[in-house]
Amino acid sequence: MKTLLLIGLATLCFAASEPTVSLSSLKAVEASINDRIRSNINDPYDVLGPARGTYLEGYGAVFTMEMNLVLVSPLMVSPFHQTVSEKELSDLRERKMKKIDGLKATMRELMTSAGKSLTGLPPQERIVMEAFLFNYRWENSRGLPHRLVLTVSRQQLMDASNHRSTPAEMAALFTEEEL
Repeated sequence: MKTLLLIGLATLCFAASEPTVSLSSLKAVEASINDRIRSNINDPYDVLGPARGTYLEGYGAVFTMEMNLVLVSPLMVSPFHQTVSEKELSDLRERKMKKIDGLKATMRELMTSAGKSLTGLPPQERIVMEAFLFNYRWENSRGLPHRLVLTVSRQQLMDASNHRSTPAEMAALFTEEEL
């Protein structure tokens, strides 16, 4: 009898220590992020590394990625093109500024999708996505963010999805920071 009680107690302890969000579900969201970010063919991002996700018990799921908003041609700075004109710098900065809102919209869509696929994530916990934005030293990065951080609770996403919220209502759910 004592042995059965100990086995039952051990089983409960192991079950209680398992995370509610599985590694496989985090990997699936990472793959979705990577596919979506790399699929921007018209004006691609320069993806500097794959997306990474982790689950912080009691807080939520956090996903990070590192990228340059614009794929800078290797010919822009090379032995054959050693200086960059003010016009080229200005054009590059403008292209990056225009892509920030599009990246935020993509991040919101990815987080909404993650909210549906991370079924083990408790409703009161959050989904966070952070994009680290790379700039070369020679660029004019004044006014450009170095990081974008978006966060939303899974419950907010579920409620908005159930009520078939408009894109504007969905966008209003997210807390956004440009750092």
